Amino acid sequence: MRWANAIPTPTEQLEIKRQAIIREAAQVFNRRGSHGTTLDEVAERLAVTKTALYRYVKNKNHLLYLCHKEAMDIAAQNMDIGEAEGQTGLEKIQIGMKGYLREMVGTMGVPVIILEEKALTGDEAKKIIAIRDTFETRMRKLVNEGVKDGSIVPINSKLAIFAMLGAVHWVTKWYSPSGVWTPEEVSDAMIELVTRGFAASPSKQLTADIHLAPMPQSTKHNN
Repeated sequence: MRWANAIPTPTEQLEIKRQAIIREAAQVFNRRGSHGTTLDEVAERLAVTKTALYRYVKNKNHLLYLCHKEAMDIAAQNMDIGEAEGQTGLEKIQIGMKGYLREMVGTMGVPVIILEEKALTGDEAKKIIAIRDTFETRMRKLVNEGVKDGSIVPINSKLAIFAMLGAVHWVTKWYSPSGVWTPEEVSDAMIELVTRGFAASPSKQLTADIHLAPMPQSTKHNN
């Protein structure tokens, strides 16, 4: 029996540990790449034995799948928020994608692994491709909705979404949590910037003030 819902059930504890593994694994994959990372290294990062790790994942391919699935779940959850809060197709896309990018570079710890979907093999690869295609179809419908309500210029919805997701996911390549920009600043500025390309009435000036922040002199990256 749980007291005041304060004590997690065994199932909830298992999920919490699984989430921790996914987040830590994503950061290991970020540093070494999917091909250069072993389950031993992930286990070492988590301070557990490889045997203990096998309680939660079948193999490295399964762990890669879980990392990708986590990212797609975050995307879907934030698009739910965007569709609930936005008034137009454009607003729904902006709200949802800002939340998605904020979690990707914040909570998920800059998961570059999202750009390595070809590292997956077998049924796990097919599942992620299917989930990704469903998400892209959902986004294209929002573009078409925006064209219909006048918030987005007439445009090929597939091209618009590919361009936006390409720019958004590339942020995971250069963003550093220790840099001068917070996840909130980056997500607000990037989504506003990339959606200006198809917004029917873009503002004359970006509302996000990240463009006023000085870039480090020693590097082009946010670190």
